[in-house]
Amino acid sequence: MGRMEYKDYNSLVMDRSGSIGYICDMETYEILYLSRACMEICGLSSPEEYRSQKCHKVLYGLDEPCPFCTNARLSSEEDYNWEHYNEKLGRWFDITDSLVLLEGSLCRLEIARDITTRKAEMSILAAQLSLEDMLFRCLNTLTRERDVAAAFHQFLQLVGSYYQANRAYIIEFRLKDQVADNTFEWCAPGVSAEIDNLQGVPLSVMDDWVEKFETVGEFSINSIREDLAPDAEDRRILEAQGIQSLLAAPLRRDGQIVGFVGVDDPTLHIDDLTLLRAVSGFVLEELEKRRLLAELEEMSYIDVLTGLKNRNRYTRVLQEYESAPPLTLGVIVLDINGLREINDTHGFAYGDRVLKQAAGILSEHFSGSVYRIGGDEFTVLCENISREAFQFKVVELRAAFEADPLCDVSIGFAWNLDADSVDVNALRHQAHEMRRAEKQAYYHSVLNEGRMVSRSGIAGEVVQEIADGRFVVYYQPQVDLKSGAVVGAEALVRKIADDGSIIPPGKFISFYEVGGVISYIDRYVLRTACQALRQWMDQGYQLHISVNFSRVTLLERSIVEEVSAICEEERVPTSCITIEVTESIGKMDGEYLKQLIDRLRAAGFSISLDDFGSQYSNLAILAELDFDEVKFDRSLINSLEQNKKSRLVIESGLGLCRAMEGTTSLAEGIETQGQLDLLASFRCDYGQGYYFSRPVPLGQFEEYLQGHNPKDV
Repeated sequence: MGRMEYKDYNSLVMDRSGSIGYICDMETYEILYLSRACMEICGLSSPEEYRSQKCHKVLYGLDEPCPFCTNARLSSEEDYNWEHYNEKLGRWFDITDSLVLLEGSLCRLEIARDITTRKAEMSILAAQLSLEDMLFRCLNTLTRERDVAAAFHQFLQLVGSYYQANRAYIIEFRLKDQVADNTFEWCAPGVSAEIDNLQGVPLSVMDDWVEKFETVGEFSINSIREDLAPDAEDRRILEAQGIQSLLAAPLRRDGQIVGFVGVDDPTLHIDDLTLLRAVSGFVLEELEKRRLLAELEEMSYIDVLTGLKNRNRYTRVLQEYESAPPLTLGVIVLDINGLREINDTHGFAYGDRVLKQAAGILSEHFSGSVYRIGGDEFTVLCENISREAFQFKVVELRAAFEADPLCDVSIGFAWNLDADSVDVNALRHQAHEMRRAEKQAYYHSVLNEGRMVSRSGIAGEVVQEIADGRFVVYYQPQVDLKSGAVVGAEALVRKIADDGSIIPPGKFISFYEVGGVISYIDRYVLRTACQALRQWMDQGYQLHISVNFSRVTLLERSIVEEVSAICEEERVPTSCITIEVTESIGKMDGEYLKQLIDRLRAAGFSISLDDFGSQYSNLAILAELDFDEVKFDRSLINSLEQNKKSRLVIESGLGLCRAMEGTTSLAEGIETQGQLDLLASFRCDYGQGYYFSRPVPLGQFEEYLQGHNPKDV
């Protein structure tokens, strides 16, 4: 294309404001003209030095067109204004680009003003405003966010972002232990967390840092390799985390260095530690305030008398279990026998001494896991412990209390392994029932020794009621469905009201269970039934008797020995006694229950699973435990004739019993001939119900027996 003379270009440029400018062909990027000021700033002395040169090469040092070229943005209607930092020249420019038509070709005319000085002034002002804003945001975050971890994480994120760092953190010194801990940390995306690797670091590693903090305050390490000795321990720790540089500001309490705030590998504001210096005071104040609040909160979780954790702390732990339960859990509940009597007799100071003694023994065996729930009740939560280890610790605890002359206690325990969750309430219920059983044994021993204690008033009452004949035993026949012969009876307790009427067990059993004295009634029923059985045996009858035992009674440690002794005293073979247990025993500790049933069977007793098919039905209990008999609940028998599903359930259940060698079946609640016929067709072994006889007093049962069974003599 034809070219204009230098003076023509110059006159064009002079019409524009400013003197730094050039013209280039928009298609070829060839420079057509550079102003004198532009030549000077580019280091050129004559037009010959830029003729036939490209604008991106001369002005920016690039071999290809500039990626930020404005050609596509230009129009004939208005100029295009923009700011740009020229890396080749190291200057900021305010630029105006225009389209000009020269000899029929569109060209770009660019006029620039050097604004480097103004940019620097604005940057300083912006930095000051940014620092003030950052300080305000940091302070606001620390003081307004109530969650400690969230507050410091947000705060460190602000600090880390300000310095464009990989990591920001707080290191606190435990001066008593002479170690340092990384207590809070923020990491940029993709940067590894190091907080777990910086716990319990010896303070001796930071001796040089502490000296710098004391002499110069905050400091920077621009290069780990250049600023730290090759064999220095702090260099080894920093290099292990991949840190190349850092900034740090001390935390001072009463003139003593107690930690520091640090950022790793900063890339912005690296020569300005103003922010770190300013926030260190905020950090220390907030740490101190939160430490004090934590101490006050911890005090609210401590029982003043014993120093153990209290009910508040226990409740919080249960709440924590809802979101993060342990893999396994062992629960122990314990209370002190006769504490009220101790307080009444010896005074509260002595009672407090007993409580503290019990707390000390518990803490010795389960440090940090013991809670005083209230009064004389303690609970232990053993997290992530095997059944064997837990049971061993329970045995050790029992031995410790048995050897202690001051404390007489009742203990219950339960252990749980559940792949999905830990049901603390269920475990506590199991443990409480076992503890209640031990409490019954305590009351029993107290009464036998002629002593009375508080809370044993109900025990004394029930013993007196038994002595006064206020309880009687009724007997309901159990019949062989093949032969129609009476094979035994179920012994059922009744209570005589003041007016002489009969009170059924549903009206009073639960009261005595809650009162912790049901074992007196259970033992009374067993002994009375054994006396009746001995009488029948002497008359030539070969029968058995079934008795119901409360779960609480079954949990007594010496129950097997005690019921065996009753049988021996009444001269009745244990093989003639069937102990009935309901399916609800499945809520007891599985291993303990299995051991109990094995011990009872080893002593000669038969075990019957009562109420099978009721609301508690659980087939797993049949797979886990050995039963001599399964009693099908009356709720299934009631609808047997009308409900096909009931017939299917009964028939399948009876088949299951036959498949289990040595397990017989008994249906209770038989009231009609139709029910009897169906059960006989399903090959049920035994039955009982109103069809045969209601539960009746001893005399009436003997009349029934004489009318249905010949004597085996």
